[in-house]
This record gives sequence, C-alpha cells and structure tokens, in this order.
Amino acid sequence: MIKLLATGLWASVVTLGAVFGVLEWQKNAQTGDGAQAEVRIEEYRTKAINVPIIGNGAIQGYMVAQFVFTVDATAMRKLAIDPEIYVLDEAFKTIYAGEQINFQNMKKQDLPALAKALADNVNGRLGGPIVQEVLIDQLSYIPKNEMRGRSPT
Repeated sequence: MIKLLATGLWASVVTLGAVFGVLEWQKNAQTGDGAQAEVRIEEYRTKAINVPIIGNGAIQGYMVAQFVFTVDATAMRKLAIDPEIYVLDEAFKTIYAGEQINFQNMKKQDLPALAKALADNVNGRLGGPIVQEVLIDQLSYIPKNEMRGRSPT
C-alpha cells in the first residue's frame, strides 16, 4: 500500500515538474522574441478629394486624388486625432498651391516627390514620425471642358 502511494506521489511530482519546465521554456522563448520591439504597421485609405487647378485666373480643371498611408499602430493609438484629416489637408494644399509640382504638365518623377512631401508635412504637423509612407492610390486630372453635365463653351 505504501508502495502504491509512493508511486502515485512520484508520478505527480514528475508531471508537475514537466509542466513547470514547459511553461518556463515557453516564457523564455517569448521573452527572446519580445526583446526586439515589434512595429506593427497599419494601412488607411483616404476619401477621394477634388482639387481645383487654377491657371490664368480661371479654373482649368480638377485633380481627383485618393491616397493610402501607413502608420505605426502604437503611435496611432496615442494620437487624439485621426491623421487622415492631416493627409487630406496637406494633399489639398500641395496640389492647390502647385508650386513644387506643375499638375497641368506633370512628369513621372513628380509623383514620388508628392508622396514624400505629403508624408514629411503630415509628420511635421503631428510632431513625430507617425505616417511611415504615403502611397498614391488614384490621381487623375479632369480638364474643365471634359466634365460631365457641362455643356462645352
């Protein structure tokens, strides 16, 4: 009878030791990976905006633009306001002012400059590197004479 109790006690101790060993092993494995800070990137799509293009004192047409931007998820949670508002505002200002990029006579190299300028300006306004990258989802120029519902003059 004592032999049976000793065997049961021994089996319980071995089982508890094995469970404890596995839990410690998993804890150490997670700590090793957790030491490297994981940066989670989230992607957001903006609403489409229509920006008038003015030349020679009159509206020449409209730019229709939509952007996708990536943000650091940890930094995003700390913000009190949605960065989409800033991305759209900076996009409108950059396109409307048109000083750096001539939208009536665009060149291929102007698009990366536009995306970089938007990201830099938004991060400057937000006070840190929140927006990782701005991607151009849609960018179309519609001349005034080709707009729907408008009779040619």
